[in-house]
Amino acid sequence: MKTTIEIPEPLFRQAKVRAALEGLSLRDLFLRGLQISLQTASAVPARQRAKFPLIHVAQAAPPLTDEQVYAALNADEGLR
Repeated sequence: MKTTIEIPEPLFRQAKVRAALEGLSLRDLFLRGLQISLQTASAVPARQRAKFPLIHVAQAAPPLTDEQVYAALNADEGLR
């Protein structure tokens, strides 16, 4: 399959030099780079979601409103 991509001039020059040094065509250099990139991406394990600790209390506490939480945080900041 043929396609057209835009490559910044400095990167293209680097690719031409690398291909020449390794005795490859630009096509082969690009194919090898794409294969390595795809293999590396599939080898990276998916991130796992963080699990927050579950805190158990002896007796049920009444639910707090946002305002109560902010007031408690502000009061705590005032103590420092």
